[in-house]
Amino acid sequence: MTTKEFYDHIVAHMTPEQALMKLLEGNLVQYEKLKFSPEGDPVHPVLIISMAAMDMGWQMAIEGGEKDIRGIAVGTDEYMKTIFKSE
Repeated sequence: MTTKEFYDHIVAHMTPEQALMKLLEGNLVQYEKLKFSPEGDPVHPVLIISMAAMDMGWQMAIEGGEKDIRGIAVGTDEYMKTIFKSE
């Protein structure tokens, strides 16, 4: 099935707006599940980001300390070299 065929199938049963809402709701539910461990303990968003970066084989740089993170850069080696030219 092509993307166009899949789109046509979806909008035959609902409006594009309804389909978009379902997609967004699904992503939100997935993120909410990631925010808590199976035991119900909160998982810090930086941990989620860093695990995703490792899965993708990307580099990650965090500016700031544990409680005062000011920014995060995530990307391929090539991308990170464009951000951190002197390093």
